[in-house]
Amino acid sequence: MTAAEILAYFPATFLSFLIAFSLGLVFWVAGLVVVSMITPHAELTLLRAGNTPCALAFGGKAIGMVLPIAAVARSAAGPLDQVIWCIVAVAVQLVVHLILTTLLEGRLKQEIEANQVGGGAVFIAFMQIGAGILNNAVMSG
Repeated sequence: MTAAEILAYFPATFLSFLIAFSLGLVFWVAGLVVVSMITPHAELTLLRAGNTPCALAFGGKAIGMVLPIAAVARSAAGPLDQVIWCIVAVAVQLVVHLILTTLLEGRLKQEIEANQVGGGAVFIAFMQIGAGILNNAVMSG
């Protein structure tokens, strides 16, 4: 392709990029908002206060959430397909979050209240990332 041909296609491809990126960003932020709403502690307040175990656990949730959303953006047939599969990706990550917080809530609560990183925060972070990697692989086909 010549430079002129590339420039001729740029507006259409850039618009497709903007749509896919915007949809991914909306679902990523929405997923994180929902996960913080269903978490038994005030994550955003704790993050602003510099609570390390909360930051570690929430960071794992953020990475775990964005991985399958990225897979969807890469493989979606179009915006509607991306929306549908982003809903599925976020729902799977929310279910993983609910399972982990149910299993480890007492442990994580102790760590957060003491602002000391322990096994609960680390385990939740890595499990969320692991679930995101698996979710990503399945979404990628």
